Amino acid sequence: MKKTIAFMLVCAMAMLSLTGCVKIIDKGTEGEYTGEVAFDAAADSSSDWEQVVTEITEKAVEAADLLGGDWDGKAAAIKVTAPVKEFESKANGKKNALILDVEGFDGTVKVQVGSIYSGTDVRDVQSVKNFESFTNQTEWSQYAKALNAELDAQVVSVLGIDESVAGKTVTLVGAVSKSGDEVTITPVSMTIE
Repeated sequence: MKKTIAFMLVCAMAMLSLTGCVKIIDKGTEGEYTGEVAFDAAADSSSDWEQVVTEITEKAVEAADLLGGDWDGKAAAIKVTAPVKEFESKANGKKNALILDVEGFDGTVKVQVGSIYSGTDVRDVQSVKNFESFTNQTEWSQYAKALNAELDAQVVSVLGIDESVAGKTVTLVGAVSKSGDEVTITPVSMTIE
């Protein structure tokens, strides 16, 4: 019995001495100790933006060649100069588009001009980062949204686009995809004259 009590006392003393080894880590500083840093899509897209624009610009195919060719409709890089037929506004003015009159193409050509952007075409056309660059699908999706936010801030918002753009000529480079006879372009560079 004395041995059991002595053993229990030794165990209790050992446990008490170990409690002094606990380190309390402030919330948000875990990465300093684990090496894992919280994912920041905005920082990634901002630091990659110039490379993304350069790559898409270098890959871009003239609209007449892409739209008139044997294109499968999946995300591709495009460059186009065309007159604006119409300014289209939806979702309480947050999902705006320019409808272009692209020579030689009978379908509808829309250019997304924010502030809400659908799709992941810009992310899908670039190769600066790929899915393996991220921990999971959520981060990959957040990166696409952050690239769209970057293009809104860097390319579209600065142009102050509204109804007065109808009749003017747009020159742009962007990522494009097609669904049926509708083509949607998300610009990475754009001028309006």
